[in-house]
Amino acid sequence: MFLCAKSNKGDPVRSEASKDKLLWRPVSPMKARAVKSFPIGKEWMYEPKWDGFRCLVFRDHENIFLQSKVGKSLTSAFPEIVEAFRALRPKHFVLDGELALSTEHGFSFDGLVNRLRVTGPRIARAAQESPAIYIVFDMLADAASLLDLPFRLRRKTLEQFFRSHVKQSSPLYLSASTADLSEVEKWIGHVGQQLDGIIAKRAEAPYRPGDDHCMVKIKNYSSADCVVGGFRDKSIGSTRNELLLGFYNSEGKLRYVGTTSIDAKQRQAVGNLRSKKLSSFSGRQPEQKSHWGGEAAGPWRPVTPTKVVEVRYDHFSDGRFRRGSTFLRVRPDKLPKDCSIEQVFQEADIQKMAPLNDAGSPSIFPFIRALE
Repeated sequence: MFLCAKSNKGDPVRSEASKDKLLWRPVSPMKARAVKSFPIGKEWMYEPKWDGFRCLVFRDHENIFLQSKVGKSLTSAFPEIVEAFRALRPKHFVLDGELALSTEHGFSFDGLVNRLRVTGPRIARAAQESPAIYIVFDMLADAASLLDLPFRLRRKTLEQFFRSHVKQSSPLYLSASTADLSEVEKWIGHVGQQLDGIIAKRAEAPYRPGDDHCMVKIKNYSSADCVVGGFRDKSIGSTRNELLLGFYNSEGKLRYVGTTSIDAKQRQAVGNLRSKKLSSFSGRQPEQKSHWGGEAAGPWRPVTPTKVVEVRYDHFSDGRFRRGSTFLRVRPDKLPKDCSIEQVFQEADIQKMAPLNDAGSPSIFPFIRALE
């Protein structure tokens, strides 16, 4: 099971060092670093990695704020989540979790993106027709900051919070967490489908905003978040419709790494691309012919590097995607400056856990419905 609604563990002991003043926004979420091998040991705890919007929730009396990964407000876009938190008895807390939108085929990231485009009275209608859920995996504060507590104690505090205050009919869910690898085996077959991967956290680590040294992520395919630095399409004489992609290097320069083909629907999802005269790419520029196949590609147009897209790829060498890439989705929740070339060097190899892929566990969605 991926979500758990109850916990029978005892109350955590609060350290004196954690009794700080009330924590308030903005807080940069702790990051997960992609790794090359699955971490195993008594010092690790494991969670599902959800396919949604990372979101911190702040409450101070009736003031409730949903903060995105990059610090922007998601509050007005998800009124059903705001009301769910307003119905809780505690008046002070900060939670870390994931906004998700479930469908019969899995979680819909595009559905979340579309919600951000809805305005006015249509927001309430969208919330009623396709309600979001919020999956909580960490607690950063109650009446005082919990940042200095180790994760195992923050987790116990979170379990007590759910046990005492969250009804099973609520759209708020407690993410599963375990130190038992046999439980993790049940999740592996769902990675790339209902789940986006597996998260491993150091049990004794404090919450370090913006840091990626105590939490790692493992996926079952290679993907990367890329900056859009240009495009080709037939309207400017090209033979293809594609985005030209880049990563930032350690010097803060955008390096061209390849292309991804898009159709009309995907182009619309990307939104407006602002053309510019000079290339944003440093060093090697996109070529008139394919670097690998030699086929004609045609002219391209530089754009201001403000858009981020996630692509899937199978091989990266010589500073580019060797066999191209496949467009997955737009990432409005990611900043271009966070799209580092280090992604392709640290990408996890979940295939080392291939024997676990045969584990058959039930779909997440009947389990969610059983909680309601």
